[in-house]
Formats: sequence, structure tokens, C-alpha cells
Amino acid sequence: MKVTFGGNEVHLFGTQLKEGDLLPDFMLTDLSLKDVDSRDLSGPKILLTFPSVDTSVCSLELLTFNDQLENLPSYKVFAVSMDLPFTLKRWVKENAGDYITMLSDHKFRVFGEVTGTYVEELGILARAAFVLDEENRVIYAEYLNEIGHEPNYSKILEEAKKVFE
Repeated sequence: MKVTFGGNEVHLFGTQLKEGDLLPDFMLTDLSLKDVDSRDLSGPKILLTFPSVDTSVCSLELLTFNDQLENLPSYKVFAVSMDLPFTLKRWVKENAGDYITMLSDHKFRVFGEVTGTYVEELGILARAAFVLDEENRVIYAEYLNEIGHEPNYSKILEEAKKVFE
């Protein structure tokens, strides 16, 4: 898959997930600097990956999802970037990101590899979205061809309905 960032081609490191794949194990860091094992993220879920909360498109994506999740309180949504937990915590405080659990891949740098979202040239995660069932099987995977574009919100939530309701 050809992926660009600002119109320039970049390379994704790792194995891209597709429907039916089982999500590999990984470790992340939460906003309190605690390690989070992938096995702790139980139940059906949406995983969002993005470059940085300090970009307008990423912030817009998170705010858009957060607004839509206000009416879907049972949905578990995790957003992952290479941002430091301090940066993610600041964003949540400034933007009231109440319905999304923010996690960082900065410490272990495994998540990007096991999801095929790590951008080699830039050391960031590409924009992608995954819907997973209770067994961590991929129900839906969306990798954006241009990292600076927004994901298909309605399609992600439509696919999520299948595992949450």
C-alpha cells in the first residue's frame, strides 16, 4: 500500500492488519506513565492511531470521535500515538477528551510495528483505525493513503456497532 505524508511517499514498518487477523501482543504507556499490556484492553474496542495530538487533523479526529462517543458510552476507544504521555495528558485536559483512552507507544515502540503503522522516515504512527471483537480479532481495518486525511468516521462506527451492540 502506498502511503504519503504531505504528499511525500513514506514507508510503514511492520505487518499491516487485515480483517480476520488476531491483534498481536504489545505494551503501551498510559497518561500516568504506567505500562499497559494489550491483554488489559479486554472486550470489543476501537483502536485509533495518529501522528500527534499537536496537529490540527489529529486533534480534529479525536474531537470528532469524542463528540460521537458521548451517545455511545459502552464503546471502548483507545487512541495511540508516539506522543509522550505528558503531551497526551495536556491535550485531554485542554479538550475534555472524556470518551477516548489515550495511550503512548513512545516507550516500547512495539505497537506501531505489530499494527504496521510505524512511519520509518518520521518516527511517528500513521493514521489508521481498527475495530476489534472481544477476542482481539480485527473486524475492520482502515489505513489512510494520506496520513494527513481524516478517517471514515461513519464507517468505523458502523463496523463498531457489530461488536458493541
